[in-house]
Order: sequence, then structure tokens, then C-alpha cells
Amino acid sequence: MNSTGAASSPPRAGSGAAAERHPRKGESTRAAIIEQALSIARREGLEGLTIGALAERLDMSKSGVFAHFGSREELQLAVLKQYTARFIDLVLRPAVARPRGLPRLAALLENWLALLAEEIEAGCILIGGACEYDDRPGPLHDALVAIIEGWKAELLRAIRMAQTEGHLDPGADAHQMVFEMYGLMLMLHQDARLLRSSDGVQRARHGLARLIEAARPRTLGAQAERARRRPH
Repeated sequence: MNSTGAASSPPRAGSGAAAERHPRKGESTRAAIIEQALSIARREGLEGLTIGALAERLDMSKSGVFAHFGSREELQLAVLKQYTARFIDLVLRPAVARPRGLPRLAALLENWLALLAEEIEAGCILIGGACEYDDRPGPLHDALVAIIEGWKAELLRAIRMAQTEGHLDPGADAHQMVFEMYGLMLMLHQDARLLRSSDGVQRARHGLARLIEAARPRTLGAQAERARRRPH
């Protein structure tokens, strides 16, 4: 789960400002469409996202919306891509700036929890999408699998890094920790959205803290010994 960007090429001689206005306007319109589509998908699900509903919301013609996307599926994939980019900006990137080990893992979990707490009213596209497409093969299913597996890999990497740094017991089952972390977040989403529980965020945060605490090195002596043996 990462993002890349490329610098744009300088304009050709003689192209002029007027020649660049149309592509930029098209990009701006496409971005506005995706943003509105993201808003709809949060509340209605990816399956609830249609060209017609989007055109009505944007006060555009269906053909105008369709001109930017070859199909409804392409629109849905663009929404997933936009959501993933936002997830990276809000959850992953700030955490990577933290020191290696437990500080970085803790930041990943807290950022994820904060984002999910904000999404309680509208719903999380990844969690909702996983329910919609878990048994429906196709590009959307594959995209969701890639995004979720990528995020789980980031969590696993952070846990193993914390083990390497001596912050967590190297004998702790990192895969099991990821499983339980994800389970807590799924339970938070269900409790808050379906059951309308008001204490889901607090319970999820408490569960994550207990999970981390249980994986800490048992003794300071053992931690020091692991640090001594670690290659420099």
C-alpha cells in the first residue's frame, strides 16, 4: 500500500495557456466527480453508486459523467483508488514519520482508529466493500483484496519492526496480532453502525492497548539480551 507520483513535463513551445486550459478543466471535473462519487459510495456502498445518481447530484448529464469514465466499474475503481490515497495520507504517511518500532505501530493504530471513528456515520468503504464483493469475482473484488492485503502487510511490517527494536516480544505471533487488530476494527464498525453502540471507539482502543501490552517483552533482562544479540 503506497503512492507514487511523477512530475509533469514542461509545455511544448507554442502550446500557450489556452491549449492547457481544457485538459486542466477536464482533470478538475473528473476530480469533482470522483469526490462526489466517494460521498455517495460511503453511504450507499459501491453497488449503490450509479452514473445516473451521480449525474443528478452534480447537475450534469449522464453522458457528461460517462465521458470521464468508460463504465460504471471504472468509476467504482476510481473511487477505491481515491479512498486508498486518502487512507495513505491520513493513516500511513504520518505514522511512517514516527520512530521505528512501537511508536510507529502505535501511530498506525491510532490514526486508523481515528479515521474509522470519523467514518462511523457514513461507513467505511473498505469494510462495506468487502461485504459487497467477498463472493463476487471481478476487478472490484481484486482491487479490494489488494488494498486490504496491502494494509495488513503494513501492520505486519510495523509489528515485526517493533520486535526487531526490542519493543515487542520476538516470540509473539505477528500474524495473529494483525488478525486480532483487524477483528477489533471490524467489531467497532459493526457495533457503531448496526448496533448503534456509543462506546465502540473506547473499547477498540482498550483492546488494541491490551493486545500490545500482552506482546511486550516479559522481562527487562530478556529485552536487553535481545538488543545485545541484534546485529548492528
